[in-house]
Amino acid sequence: MAAKVRLGHIAVPVQNPQVVSAFYRDFLGLTVTTEGILPPMGAFTFLSDRPETTAQTVAFMTRPEARHIAWEVESLATLRELYVESQERGIRIDFALNHRVSLSLYLRDPEGNSVEIYWLTGHNPEGMYADPFDPALLCQPDAMLLALVGADTPA
Repeated sequence: MAAKVRLGHIAVPVQNPQVVSAFYRDFLGLTVTTEGILPPMGAFTFLSDRPETTAQTVAFMTRPEARHIAWEVESLATLRELYVESQERGIRIDFALNHRVSLSLYLRDPEGNSVEIYWLTGHNPEGMYADPFDPALLCQPDAMLLALVGADTPA
């Protein structure tokens, strides 16, 4: 069976994101793509091994509860299918976020680890967004979801 997802990024809590990021930048050659402070993550740094195409392959943040493994799906249809399957299997969606660059579902694996499943919208608005949305909207027509991220058509 073919995988439904591919590894997108991992988010790891650390005491000092800047110090840890410097190690990955200087030793492994990753590129720092974004740094800052956001309440859900605390102080954070995103790094990428493919900065031309991928904003983050690893994220370091000070808030331990933001730890997760993120899986990318290739299409809005696949995200919709996984949402429907999660409901059929009784897998609770903790929350859903519209990052505008992506639509994301957050859930837990059987041992309680946080998992993000996301679809990249192909749009890159200025700034960072984390607007909650009702995951049941994934059962609505594409046009409604594209309007949610501020797009008329999939990129």
